[in-house]
Amino acid sequence: MTDAADISLARLPPVAHPKGWVGVGLSLQIVGVGVPGGYLVNSAYREGIGGHITAATFRLAWRSDAHTTTGLLLLLVGLVLFASGSTVMARPFVRRPLTLFLAVPVAAAAGMLVLGFVALLVAFAVAAGDWLDILSDWPFDGGRRKRGKNER
Repeated sequence: MTDAADISLARLPPVAHPKGWVGVGLSLQIVGVGVPGGYLVNSAYREGIGGHITAATFRLAWRSDAHTTTGLLLLLVGLVLFASGSTVMARPFVRRPLTLFLAVPVAAAAGMLVLGFVALLVAFAVAAGDWLDILSDWPFDGGRRKRGKNER
């Protein structure tokens, strides 16, 4: 057999404590998502955007954070941490090194991009709803019923 065939057919030994691998991998994934998220929240706070999500918020975040060296570096660090966490988390369940070190990180990066896109769509929907005042007339009171004077 050739070296490429040896690598693709090689099998990793089982791990002793799979729950530890999953816990460490999940922690790395949380940090990987939190690094760029924390940077964006900190940047929005510094810019004084406040609590409202608007189209201007997205333009500001894209122009000021994603186009800077620091913003791109933190997005890349977050992506690498998330993919590393996925690899560590998958280790007890994956036996082939090629799958573990190639397919899992690529799938994790694609999944992070898809989830980021879905989050962006939800944020745009919330911003559009705020802009169109769709939710302003709904009687949301936090799940509590207001009592009248006779019910007290």
